[in-house]
Amino acid sequence: MQAENLCLTPSVHMQMPTVPLDSRLSTLDPVKICTIFVVLVTLSGCHQFETPSTDDLQALLRSVESSPKSVTLEIFQLRFSGNNQALVVDLWQQIDEQRLTTASRQELIRNGFRAGVVGGTLPDSLAEALNLQSEMPASSPSRLLTGQSVRPNVTRRVLQLGNEEHATIHASELRQQIDLLVGNESGLHGKTFIQAEAAYVLRTERSAGQQIVMQLTPEIHHGELRNRYMAGDQGMILMIPSREHEVYGDLQIRAELAPGELLVVGCLPSSSGSLGHVFHTDRQQGRLEHKLVLVRLLQVPPSEILAAE
Repeated sequence: MQAENLCLTPSVHMQMPTVPLDSRLSTLDPVKICTIFVVLVTLSGCHQFETPSTDDLQALLRSVESSPKSVTLEIFQLRFSGNNQALVVDLWQQIDEQRLTTASRQELIRNGFRAGVVGGTLPDSLAEALNLQSEMPASSPSRLLTGQSVRPNVTRRVLQLGNEEHATIHASELRQQIDLLVGNESGLHGKTFIQAEAAYVLRTERSAGQQIVMQLTPEIHHGELRNRYMAGDQGMILMIPSREHEVYGDLQIRAELAPGELLVVGCLPSSSGSLGHVFHTDRQQGRLEHKLVLVRLLQVPPSEILAAE
């Protein structure tokens, strides 16, 4: 027997009663009317429903692509006990501080800063310290909200920066008063700031050979929040609430990085009262904490020569 494709439709030869439609419907309750409607729709013929193709599904699941003109960065901030000198010694032995100029290193050391570059594989001590996996699964019913979970030892964020863009890295919490000593060739100068916080302004510049020049400029933001006019994109003037900025351009940290390399900034252990101490130490419940700021170059825009090819 040859198979045939059948499609159920109401028979055109079916004899319908001659009773008027209004009188027929009036004898049926609403439930029966709905049932008849569903049956007629079901028997009214075949209907083809379109299903999404594999390409459509892949388009929905595709991750967000980075901008072809932006640099992708990964920023870590790491806290550890000030008594953990073993980590400090081991870490800085594996960081290349020579990647910064001699003049820059001298100015940074004079103000309590220490900076260098990690290339290739991370030191074991740093990789262990940056482990973001929780010791207890998030689904565990016995997980408690503690000071450690509210104020984690490691924070991480990923951002993209264009040539004319910048980002702010908050290196300290807002403090009622900051007293510090700033060093230069003429000696040490004391200064006090009210309602102040330490921050780095991060910028990047394109360099030859698919490398990027990373710039971190230390600033102290202080005073009351006020609406200030600032230049925005495309020549627009924006009114943004902000504090006064004390910019330390002479202490700008500049390093040329290749993808995968990491810029590390910290402070000297015996630098109390210095600018680096303000940026990279804190006291929690009477205990001294040290902080590191780490910026990793993840991705650079494609080479213009390669793009042309």
